Amino acid sequence: MTVATYGEHAENAAQALNALIRADMIPADKHAVDQLLHCRETVVDALRQRLYDLGQDSWYPRPDHLRANTSKPSLAGLDAKLATLVDSIALGLPTLPLDEHRSSSEYLTPASADPTVEAWRAAAVELLSASHALSASEEQSWRTDPGAGWWVMRDAAVALEAVLVLDSRLEEVGLLAGHQRPDFAMGLDEKRLVLSQTARVATWHATSASPEEATPRLQPRALSTVVQPVSMVSTPADLAAAQQRLARFLRPLSANDVFYAEEPEITADSARQITASQLYLCRAFAKASDQSAKTSMFGAFFTERSEVLESLQPQLSHLADVKAGKEPNMRRYWQQSELTTAVARMEERGVPIRLHPPQMAELAKATHEVTHDLGKGLRRELLRNNSNLVDAHPRHADGPVRVGRNSRLETTLTDLVNMPAPNAPAARFSNPLQRAALQQALNLTPSSSARMPMPFPAARAAAYGAPAI
Repeated sequence: MTVATYGEHAENAAQALNALIRADMIPADKHAVDQLLHCRETVVDALRQRLYDLGQDSWYPRPDHLRANTSKPSLAGLDAKLATLVDSIALGLPTLPLDEHRSSSEYLTPASADPTVEAWRAAAVELLSASHALSASEEQSWRTDPGAGWWVMRDAAVALEAVLVLDSRLEEVGLLAGHQRPDFAMGLDEKRLVLSQTARVATWHATSASPEEATPRLQPRALSTVVQPVSMVSTPADLAAAQQRLARFLRPLSANDVFYAEEPEITADSARQITASQLYLCRAFAKASDQSAKTSMFGAFFTERSEVLESLQPQLSHLADVKAGKEPNMRRYWQQSELTTAVARMEERGVPIRLHPPQMAELAKATHEVTHDLGKGLRRELLRNNSNLVDAHPRHADGPVRVGRNSRLETTLTDLVNMPAPNAPAARFSNPLQRAALQQALNLTPSSSARMPMPFPAARAAAYGAPAI
């Protein structure tokens, strides 16, 4: 059974909205208009649900879908307020009265002979399916990762702008006269300004296209607090997920965590094993990146990471545990062994690590998380007052000593922690065709305005005594 992904639904929805933007046709039949307005309601609700899933709203929504008056925004610090403004615009869209709401199966199931109504129906079905794929997916990185969140926000902003343009056409013929709406300070042009700027900013900052592969879970799993031991690696496409699992195991507990008991975070043997293994993996990933021109941009990232790990590895050779004990989290050992063994097996069998640019980007982000959490956890353990790690180098005449601040090891770990995450915009290697076409169509579709704007700046009054030009 094949399940469509969020990206596939979003592409189909963009194609339907683009057809509506270009056609500019409204049906005259009463039943067709009724189906159109209910499909439009589903489109609006699907976009509101997507913004709710992004976590920009603390409630969803009041029964009448309406929000209190929104003041007109200023341009100062606009980019920092874009997500909230987009949320306000979505909740301020005209909405059918509650007594006119019907079951979605009544108007989404039957196909329409009118092409405009059918395009609205297709947009409603696809946007609703896309939002459901995000809400019901197993891994929801866009809730915590801003790079993935901006990818979803860009799609929502472009779709909302398309709805605004289509609503302006429905307003002209009075089809939205009976809808409920709040008093909103921004006009159509200002809303489009906010949404187009949101799409532009989202393109800059969307460093992950992982939402594209989101699919709803086929079978709900029973809730459990037990993390599965190992993410298996059978193909190169599994490497990113395995690295993400390892990063989760390496993430240190904070002092205010309920499970924090001032116990050792990591042992000396585990630090040496993970450092050596990640050095091997980074070299293999750098080599794999250089095999394709589309992924060569990530080669420098993996090479720089391997250089720091190469500098760190000999400094751990004399690290020792004060109290010998078992590794506090054996799952990190198992996961790292699975990764190293899988890549070594691929090299031995001549299986090349070929990944698409979005997959390589996810692998780079996951590798950054692993090395960042490794450096952070090891540095925190070394500098703890009751640390279980000491430097047992033979040059110390009085025996093992504590690793202090500003030592070579602590400086190298700080460099590893502070290494930047990959920040290449995902649009460089993943630019969905239909969503790009919709965005371009909106750029070429002016708002219906009673007054044509002028390109000439206002004349400036000359100061008294100023020299003539």
